[in-house]
Amino acid sequence: MITELKKQDFNKIKHIIDSCKNIEVRAVFSGNNPGTVYVDNSNEPLAALVWIQGHKGFQIIGEPQSRFFDSGL
Repeated sequence: MITELKKQDFNKIKHIIDSCKNIEVRAVFSGNNPGTVYVDNSNEPLAALVWIQGHKGFQIIGEPQSRFFDSGL
């Protein structure tokens, strides 16, 4: 099930963000760009769908084969 991650919980996706090269996604994570993060598992996320408000678009990061993420989309 995909759930929205609260801004104060963005640290839960740090391990995913560390390997992400997309600067807009990194800016949402750091709070420098408005956006929303949806994850496959709110306790131990493997994949995330990031809404980048400025670009009005989504970016998928992490493990795209996550069964929770795949079925939720």
